[in-house]
Formats: sequence, C-alpha cells, structure tokens
Amino acid sequence: MKTAQLLAMAVLAASLSACDQVRLPGAGDTAAQQANGSEDDLTISEVATDAADDELPVSSAPVTEGETPTVDRDAPAPGAETLTAEPASAAALAAVARPTLALYNASRCALPEGAAATPTVASVAGATQLEEPVIGTEAVNALAASLSSFPGIVKLEPRRAEVSGTIASGHCSAVRIRANWFVTAAHCVDQPYDEIRLIGDAANLRSPAARITAAETAICHGGYLGTDNGYSNDIALLHLSDAQAASLTNVPIARIATTSQPLAPANYPTGDMAGWGLTHFGGQLSNELLTTSLKITAVGPAAITVASQSGAGPCSGGSGGPLYVSEADGSKSVVGILSVVEQNRATGQFCAGDYNGRYTNLQGYTGWMDSVIALCEAQPDACK
Repeated sequence: MKTAQLLAMAVLAASLSACDQVRLPGAGDTAAQQANGSEDDLTISEVATDAADDELPVSSAPVTEGETPTVDRDAPAPGAETLTAEPASAAALAAVARPTLALYNASRCALPEGAAATPTVASVAGATQLEEPVIGTEAVNALAASLSSFPGIVKLEPRRAEVSGTIASGHCSAVRIRANWFVTAAHCVDQPYDEIRLIGDAANLRSPAARITAAETAICHGGYLGTDNGYSNDIALLHLSDAQAASLTNVPIARIATTSQPLAPANYPTGDMAGWGLTHFGGQLSNELLTTSLKITAVGPAAITVASQSGAGPCSGGSGGPLYVSEADGSKSVVGILSVVEQNRATGQFCAGDYNGRYTNLQGYTGWMDSVIALCEAQPDACK
C-alpha cells in the first residue's frame, strides 16, 4: 500500500464522524411531517438539563447512522499518476489500521469547543440552579411504579464540585443494555463531571436497598452537537467496570429496540415511560419511581414523538429515561430514551396539559451501539 493511499484512508476515517447529520423534524412538527422525514425547522422554547437539572431540549430529531463507504485499497485515485514510493513505516500502518471511536462516529462525551452550553431547566424556568438536590422522580400526574415492571432503569446523577464548595448534580435516567453498559441521552453527560453516578436496585431512591455506583466512561454519538444542531443524535453509552456493574444486582438487562411488529402508532398506539424527575415544572423531584402512559403520535428512523395523556407526561428530571412498548404476552421492550419536551402550545407552560415530547429511537442506533461496544470491549484503550 502506498503512502498516498494510507493518507487518503486516514482522511476518510476522520470524515466518518460527521456522516449522521441528516436533519429530521423536531418534536414540534406534525405527525405527518415527522413520519415523512420533513426537514422543516421550528423554533420552540427548549428545556434541557446539565450540571444542575435534567436536560429537556427541543429541536431537530437525531438521525440514523450512515453507511460506511467502501474503499478499494489497490486502485489509484482517479487521474493520479502511478508512483513508486517507499514502503510505509510500521508506525504509519498501525496508525491507520488501529480502530478509533471516530471511525465509528463516536467520541468521549463533551460539547465541541465554542458550542453553546446545554441550558438547564432552572435557567429556562427563571429559577436558581439546584445544588445538592433532593433526589426524586420524573413524571407529571403519574402513578407510583414497581421496579420489576420497568427492567433496566436506573437514576443517573452526574456530579461535580463547584468552586463555591457545593455539589452540582444533573438529573436523568439510564437503561441497562449489557452487563457493563447503559444507554442515556448525550445531553445528560455533555458537561465535565467528576462522577457519573447511577442509583439502582430500588424504586425509592432513599430506600436502604438502593445501590449507588458510577460509570467510568461516557461515549456520545459523534453527530451530537447539543443546541448547535437541535439535539440531533442525542444518545450516549455509559461503561461500568466489572466491580461497579456487579453491585447492581436487581437491574436486569432490558430488551432493547426489538418489537414483534414494525414500530408504528398503528401497531403500538401507546408506550409507558418511567423514571425520576419533577412531578410538575418548578416543583421538586420525587423519591418514588413514577410511570404514565403516553400516546405515540409518530415514529421516524431516529425519533419517536409522543403526546401527554390527560395532562400526564414526561418532565424535567427524565432525560435519558426509557420508553417501553408492550407485546401481546405482556413483555416490554425499550424503544426510546427521552430527549426533549415542548411547551403546551395553548398556555406556554411546560409539563402541563397537552404537550409533546421526543424520544431518540433506539431502533435507528442499534448498529452504532453494537459497534462502539464491540470496539471498547476489544480495545479498551480506544475508549479511554
């Protein structure tokens, strides 16, 4: 292989990180627009979370991963002369051949330099930032839930120490998809944190049965840019060490992105959400796991749009939390993770009355998740 070809492959690998940025409609679009993949942009007030609250932004939906181009390693570039070059060094060959996160359109979680910070629920609501917050739950007008009814769910609390001496903490959820892996929303972990804490094994987070552990790595989709692209590709993977993962004995691996019928409102008119967040906007977080049923209004390749029912739906504190659909035998599958919610269009209020939300459609990201996990397990250094 010639040096020029090696360089061309390196350029190709670097370019893959941007291959998923096809724009899809946001949570405020109509069901027909979302189902058809309309590219219309809407300006909607956003609610998101970072170091002090859960993130609930609104804008364009994420997108499925693009196809990886094939490269004929032996064919010269069109119009190029055939040159005789010195053999590439072993170091150069190894650098090109070594898999990296970028090659799989992934990166360690962090917003790009210069990107707008993820707005917090507190800042959007005009409230003060929460510090050392009360632990709590994620649904408006919801009912208490049994942990066994929602396999794989845990509370996610990224934390960092502030200069003032206080502890700032985020509020999200995550879902166990492998023994050592959880999936959540990228906006939950796009800030620099000292600890990415997970709490599981109990529906009541203050129960003696609750177990606190921590992830050692957070890997975000390479196409996630926060507010800069409307929270497209809002998905992240969390990796736990064997010791940390073993402590969550009552958090089973959830069935992910698998349905007996095509995922569409006609086949699955409703889904169930669960998690820990605010019971009303501007209120406090609940200690109990809560759940409610949501109307599924549209399903696109990368996003699932839902609507509240009887004023019940997701709210602050629920980002990264799962959307479950039930099969005829009563079993549940996680098909989405909460990305954004929007205001009630009639009143302008958040988390009140009739409003919509958007979940990242995990069926559009199964290949991405599988590829990243395979890389990190085969070559752990590539993901540290």
